[in-house]
Amino acid sequence: MEVSQFLSVFLFVSIPVVLARDVTKGRIVVDGNTTVAETDENYICMTLDVWPFNECPQMPCVWDGNASMLVLNLSLPTLTKAVEAFGTLRIRLGGTLQDKLTYDVGSFKGHCHPFERSNSSLFRITEGCLYMERWDELNQFFNKTGAIVTFGLNAILGRNNTIGKQWEGDWNYSNAEALIQYTMEKNYQINSWEFGNELSGYNSIGASITATQYAKGLIKLREIIDCLYKNSRQKPSIVAPSAFFDASWYEDFVNETGPNVVDVLTHHVYNMGAGNDTEIIHRFLDPSYLSRESSTFQKLENVVQYHAPWTVAWVGEAGGVYGGGSPYVSNTFVDGFWYIDQLGMAALYNTKVYCRQTLVGGHYGVLRPETLTPSPDYYGALLFHRLMGPGVLKVDNNVSSYLRAYAHCSRGRISKGGSIVSDLGAQREEYHLTPSNGLLKSPTVLLNGNVLEATEEGDLPNLTPVYRQTNSSLSIATWSISFVVVPNFIAPGCK
Repeated sequence: MEVSQFLSVFLFVSIPVVLARDVTKGRIVVDGNTTVAETDENYICMTLDVWPFNECPQMPCVWDGNASMLVLNLSLPTLTKAVEAFGTLRIRLGGTLQDKLTYDVGSFKGHCHPFERSNSSLFRITEGCLYMERWDELNQFFNKTGAIVTFGLNAILGRNNTIGKQWEGDWNYSNAEALIQYTMEKNYQINSWEFGNELSGYNSIGASITATQYAKGLIKLREIIDCLYKNSRQKPSIVAPSAFFDASWYEDFVNETGPNVVDVLTHHVYNMGAGNDTEIIHRFLDPSYLSRESSTFQKLENVVQYHAPWTVAWVGEAGGVYGGGSPYVSNTFVDGFWYIDQLGMAALYNTKVYCRQTLVGGHYGVLRPETLTPSPDYYGALLFHRLMGPGVLKVDNNVSSYLRAYAHCSRGRISKGGSIVSDLGAQREEYHLTPSNGLLKSPTVLLNGNVLEATEEGDLPNLTPVYRQTNSSLSIATWSISFVVVPNFIAPGCK
């Protein structure tokens, strides 16, 4: 009786396999005895950026200002249905200009103005404004679609630029406090508040704050949240520092804050290079290059384990290619060789959440500009979300370094029995993603040979698997991304 109950909860395993060139026959072995890591139930996350201007140094434009969270058309059915398809999609609001965004509430009401170009200002842009009417619209959209929201707060308000990139002085928290209070009074559900964007360490962008000053601001933010949410059943988390990883800076700031201040340590990943690099595609096909980023995930996991065990690790923003992404790469099938692979890689190091830059905006948006129809990466992310559960399993792959394999306990599958041996007659599910006409830079993706295309009203195609006998060999085509669900897999670690 005890055996039957024990086995009834882990009879399936999902394996996404990313293949980037011809390989020979071999074996992939999944160890189901124990999980080696665990993600959040809602691992997949997308971002909405603040940037409000068109950026067209060449065509196609790097950025369409209509993708800004400040003006994005939230009534489009294509957008609504794309978010709803995940059930509970995490969305992070922020980006480069979040530290220049003020909120038209409290003492700032009536003194808050739209962004404008200005050569004398940080990022050559003046401070901008989030009007409460727009904040209301955003939250109505999040409530309608089931989104789980992280909002990036301005962390340099009140500070002064002293020399170079360095900013000093105390954080003016009054505007953030007023926004949080307004949000509570409206009963808007914010899952987490993020403090600043890319302000830390030697890789800070635009502005830099010392770990001591940053920690001081975070401690104040914790006081604000604890006070305002003291009678709330659900208290939002604090996410920080939302920066490029710098081990010494991260260690310093968590030592300064101590426990019970920061809940999430988040870092940004743009390891594939610049968007204007015409040779960049070769990195997407190089397994040794793709594997380099694992060292960063390992180092952040070490910071969590040895310096801040009260926190968890997130990827707070990752676009692969910086500068808005790469045209004809970031928005095509080949981008999945970085993106889907890194979803699997990050999970191995107990990354709980992975936020893709962006949901909409730039070449790296998973929804295309103007039409908001899904790109190949959108479908890869949706399959990952639907099939890959939180439990991460160890995989031994002796096939080839060009075959990238990861295994998770399957999501939401119900046992059909309590047998302690696999049913070799059962069928497995296979989801094979391939580029249209075999072209790596194709903007169109096929699932098991069928084009994936949303309707004009935003209705998504069914993601239907093909079925194979479980005891048959698994064939993976060249230039493909595959998800495989194996039934009756004996995995005690998936209990």
